[in-house]
Amino acid sequence: MSDNLANEPVKDSAEKITSTPASTTEKITAAADQIADKAGEVWDKVEDKAGELWDKAKSGELADDAKEKLEDLKEGASKLWDKIVDKFDGDDVPEKKA
Repeated sequence: MSDNLANEPVKDSAEKITSTPASTTEKITAAADQIADKAGEVWDKVEDKAGELWDKAKSGELADDAKEKLEDLKEGASKLWDKIVDKFDGDDVPEKKA
C-alpha cells in the first residue's frame, strides 16, 4: 500500500506533463484561429473602406474632368457667340444669355 501511495504523485505529475502540451497546443491553435478570424474581419473592413475611398477619389476626378470640359464648352460657346454677333449689324444683334 505504501508503494502505491508513493507512486501516486509521480503518476499525477506524469499526467499533467503529458496533458499540458496537448492542451497548450489546443489553446494556442484556438487563439491563433481567433486572431486569424479577427484579422480577416479587419481586412474586410479595410478593403471595403479602401473601395469607398477609391470610388470617392474617382468621382472627384471625374467631377474635376467634367468641370474642366464644361469650362471648355463655355469658352467655345462664348467664341461662337462672338462670331454670331460679328455677323449682325447694329439693331439685329440678339441678346446674349448667360
